[in-house]
Amino acid sequence: MASTMTIQCPNCGQPSQVAVENLIDVTHQPALKTALLSGQLNTARCPNCGMVNTVAAPLLYHDASKEMLVSFVPMELGLPKDQQDRVVGDMLKELTASIPKESFKGYMFQPKQALTMQGLIDQILEADGITKEVREGRRQVIRLIEEMMDAGPDQLDDMIRQHDERVDAQFFQTALALMQRAAQEGQEGALQALMAIQERAAAVSTYGQQMTAMAEQQEATVQQVAADIEALGEEPQRDQVIDLAASYAGDDEKLQALVGLIRPVFDYEFFQQLTTRIGKAPAVERGALEELRDRLSELTQAVDQQAQMAVQGAANLLQSIINSPDPDAALQENIDLVDDTFMAVLTANIQEAERRADVQASARLKQVYERVVGMLQQNMQPELRYLNDLLSTETDEEALTMIPQGVETFGPALLEIMDSIGKLLGRQGQRDLVEKLSFLREAAARHIDSQPSA
Repeated sequence: MASTMTIQCPNCGQPSQVAVENLIDVTHQPALKTALLSGQLNTARCPNCGMVNTVAAPLLYHDASKEMLVSFVPMELGLPKDQQDRVVGDMLKELTASIPKESFKGYMFQPKQALTMQGLIDQILEADGITKEVREGRRQVIRLIEEMMDAGPDQLDDMIRQHDERVDAQFFQTALALMQRAAQEGQEGALQALMAIQERAAAVSTYGQQMTAMAEQQEATVQQVAADIEALGEEPQRDQVIDLAASYAGDDEKLQALVGLIRPVFDYEFFQQLTTRIGKAPAVERGALEELRDRLSELTQAVDQQAQMAVQGAANLLQSIINSPDPDAALQENIDLVDDTFMAVLTANIQEAERRADVQASARLKQVYERVVGMLQQNMQPELRYLNDLLSTETDEEALTMIPQGVETFGPALLEIMDSIGKLLGRQGQRDLVEKLSFLREAAARHIDSQPSA
């Protein structure tokens, strides 16, 4: 359970309340592990100057699945040895109070010790199977990215070419993680520099060019499959989908796209019909159809497993936010993890609380919902906020009254933004919103055409 303390910003002197975590029990609060590894644990943005401050606080890290218990008392606290032992003992009592006595194991009575925060993180990563060599490789990638940030835009392309063999998947993953952290901490300059590095690396490096070509090919495949599905009509029959899947036999990318786009179609009855067709097919065709059935079953299971993992992660995140003494701080720390799955889980919990007539739980969940919506809208780029408001209107007439404002604010670029959002909504299968956005895009285009030439 987090505690709340008051700190004074070292930059402007403004006091503020901060939620501080001392105990990380990964089984019950996995989001805290993510926050720790990303450097976001026990941090808070000053409400006055915006500086992100980190609170030096003792930590006890517990991962029951790995029988791992590690304590960390920051040296800057200046605590003598006996006081450090008392602090660790208090944290250990808090942990064991929630564990049944029959579940106690030997490792719980003698925590390992980390002398530094980096040492704690290294022990966690080592337990996760991330070796010292891999960690050192990531640090080298970070140093390379920092050198590119220092070099400036004029030398960026040359540096990327010079280090072409090091610009790989890890490079892009690390750059993305650094971008997310810079965005959360309000480091606009660093964020812009990292975005430039990612953009130029994708355009200049060998790996970036290969990934760009692959992404374009995958996008073309998804668009082709989506068009084939649309050609089947609004409510395609299972035998039509079987025919379509059979036409994709041997093309795994199209099969993956097919299952991803219309997963609900691949139910028990679908596979029953496919099995019946296999039984009636000529012997020469049965082997290919059986392979198709097995592959579709594998892809369906993979999609379901990913969805289950996402739902469980969203449920754990929601629980940690509800239990936090400072939900706003907990949300701000994990805002990048808030997605459609999280919102669906939150909505389902609200509906369940209302069904049980649990007024207290319903009110608490609705407060979380309102906070999430507020933060997401605050973090949205202006054009996305405008489109969100536009698509949220109840009537077409209300939406049409907002078109002149959008055209005036964003100009002809509004049409490109609408096209991009339309493609995204199309891939998500949100046909109603696609139709509404298409209607409004036509209205925006007419309004732009009616404007006098400059």
